[in-house]
Amino acid sequence: MPTKLPLESGKKKSGKFFKITLFIIGFLIFGRYLNFTFDVPYLDILYYLHRPMTFEQTMELINPLGPKGYTYPNPSETALNRTVNCDVVFGVPEFPRTNPLCLNIFRTSAEDMKKELTSASYDRIVLYGERSVFDAPVSAQGDKQYIDDLYNAVKFMDLIAIPQYLHAYGLTDVSYITLTKPYPYLYYRISVIDESDKLCRNADDTTEKIQGCARGYFSSVIPVSAVGPQLSSARPILRKSDKKRFSYLTHYPSDCYANAIFTHETAHMLNIAGISETKERVMDTWLTEQIAGFFSIYGDNLACGDGTVSNQRNKKSTDTVKELVAFNAPFAPAALSHDYPEGSTCRQALLSVWYTYLSKGNYQENFRNFFQEQRATTPSLVDDSVFAKLLLRLNPDPSVRTLLVSKGCTL
Repeated sequence: MPTKLPLESGKKKSGKFFKITLFIIGFLIFGRYLNFTFDVPYLDILYYLHRPMTFEQTMELINPLGPKGYTYPNPSETALNRTVNCDVVFGVPEFPRTNPLCLNIFRTSAEDMKKELTSASYDRIVLYGERSVFDAPVSAQGDKQYIDDLYNAVKFMDLIAIPQYLHAYGLTDVSYITLTKPYPYLYYRISVIDESDKLCRNADDTTEKIQGCARGYFSSVIPVSAVGPQLSSARPILRKSDKKRFSYLTHYPSDCYANAIFTHETAHMLNIAGISETKERVMDTWLTEQIAGFFSIYGDNLACGDGTVSNQRNKKSTDTVKELVAFNAPFAPAALSHDYPEGSTCRQALLSVWYTYLSKGNYQENFRNFFQEQRATTPSLVDDSVFAKLLLRLNPDPSVRTLLVSKGCTL
């Protein structure tokens, strides 16, 4: 009989603990309810443990950072003295120009452009520089800052961002472009949404309206929303194989006029730069999209400066892009753009091996070397086995071959 007493005492303690637990949970729920329903936070313990950001803190996180004070290099004498007849400048046949305002970006200003636009009825603005031509609307839905932002964007892209992009791809200039007149350049058509959708949509595409695209190795379509200082963007990347997440934040300085849209579409053009000489199709959509998705992050950091892209979870991170490369090296890598090869384990393995190669040492040097080798030795990567062989040459580690074969690749 005495042996029952400790058991009963234990039951009483267990019951008391259960009631206290229920009371605490109920109190937390009640406090949350008062806060969310009646905006009364006083009994919401979770509110005090993790206070939400104030409006000012949210705006500071979202809005552009302060100006970085970029140093603009001087254009060449050739570019500075260049005078172009815009009748011969590349354009899209679907939307021909009739009376463009045609200006050398280095011999004009935003104020000059505004005065010119009031003097005649222009349908487009064509601004040409050292290595690019921007073909833009004369206005943007009543945006009073549009002309200032357009001027700054063209100048920044031409003198600061594009040289960084070219260097990343192992290109010294755009002299490989032979189809544009009267000089080599990357062509950017700035378009409103209905126009860009018409120019970029494939016949079998039934998704929402398309904002931008590359239309060849030197021509692209950019939404007008990309012109001007950009709000910060945060994105979690999910690796489906183990459900791990990589979260990064892109926070642009207010005087950086490059952004993920310009970077992504420029990457498409540079991915296939080799077509200029060989006329061969360099890569399929799935590959160019994934590389452009990566470069939209990597290239933003190049153009706008170190620290533009940061790790949301690891505040002490010094190179978020390097961490992203390492994150995407294990099979299967996370999708960084659309047209991810969901149904092909071989192509997923090829992407994994590509990231593994980038992560072996300096990813910037390896990225540059990959495209230099591709242009020099492998004109087309459309055949998966050809792409695999290039990767094996660059990284002859036996584990690479083992992974590719195990995932169904034919070597």
